[in-house]
Amino acid sequence: MKRICALLVLAGMFGTAFRTPAEDTKIEKTWSFQGRDSVVEIKLIRFVDKKGPTSLNIYSPDGAPRSVAEEAGFFTTVLEGLPKEGVSVQSLDFIGLRLQEKDAISRVATCAALSAHWRGALKTRSISVVYPLVTSFVNDCGAYKEWDRVFRLHGLTLRVAGVEEVIMEPFSRTQTNCPEGANCKDLLVPRDALIQMNVTPINRAREP
Repeated sequence: MKRICALLVLAGMFGTAFRTPAEDTKIEKTWSFQGRDSVVEIKLIRFVDKKGPTSLNIYSPDGAPRSVAEEAGFFTTVLEGLPKEGVSVQSLDFIGLRLQEKDAISRVATCAALSAHWRGALKTRSISVVYPLVTSFVNDCGAYKEWDRVFRLHGLTLRVAGVEEVIMEPFSRTQTNCPEGANCKDLLVPRDALIQMNVTPINRAREP
């Protein structure tokens, strides 16, 4: 049930076909930051009955590109402010976002270029094959490592549970250097995706 609620909240935030009934959730707080290239907002959402997940959703209202490194500072402010809103940092369940940060896209593109399975996965045109690989690239290549460092200061760690709505672009458009030994010619890599990033206490994340 918790997983279903989380996906419905993400869908409602980012304009997919699903919508969460207004009576099921309430928005507690929105923080707005002026980034280098755009305004960045971080929105706290809690279920009224508190049986659903507590989430943070980060986005630019105009859809402009963002920066993971810059957003790490914004998350520092938000996490320090949560107790003032009556919300424990430890109660956070997930972060909803779109893959729109230039540095994250570059890291994912590098991972894809080095993957022995990526080109073959693209040829299948199957989301059941492609999407798990994108998820692993975001996790294993440290696409959001600066965020994770901030959350670790609060005893939490971040890991992507899954992606949806992946959009591709040629590697050449990512403004990323092709890694040594890779063939980046005519290679498609993710430039956008809907992401659910789980927030987990570090001691629980280490459990077998």
